[in-house]
Amino acid sequence: MGREGKYIIRGRPGSGKSTAAMIVRRRLEERGVKVGGIRTPEVRSGGKRVGFEVVDLVTWERVLFASVDYESPWRVSKYGVRVDLFESVAIPALERAMRDADVVVVDEIGKMELLSERFISTVRRLWETERAALGTAPVSRIGFVEEISSKSRVIRIERGMAERVAEELVTEILSYLGRL
Repeated sequence: MGREGKYIIRGRPGSGKSTAAMIVRRRLEERGVKVGGIRTPEVRSGGKRVGFEVVDLVTWERVLFASVDYESPWRVSKYGVRVDLFESVAIPALERAMRDADVVVVDEIGKMELLSERFISTVRRLWETERAALGTAPVSRIGFVEEISSKSRVIRIERGMAERVAEELVTEILSYLGRL
């Protein structure tokens, strides 16, 4: 499969990638499109970022999978990453979305998430299907992100562009799904 139906929003931290993806999710759902997948929001305490959760976009199950307090052999910056915890929510959410949803959201395909071989194989499988998929990823060159981006329509985002990017993607995804 080529790029049709596969979209990646790429940008720097804080550029609005996740915001745009969640706007797309909400607007598609408002139009009756079934959306599933994951998001990985930051967790803050006392005004400081202390970790990241993974959240199932259908069941709202969530778990803290990266934390400044975790001791782990897997580290990204100051965060210990619990791959087992990440997989406990992410893999079932993505598998269910590939089976049941019209559109699968993968927010984010980044360094922490890519510590999971199961995540990589699941996303690779998703990208080989006809299922519409929207991912977010950093601009930094990471092998797997480059692989997936080469099979996607890539949208570069900068701060302040989330609404415009989301509107463009909603139109393209609805067109792909034949719902315009």
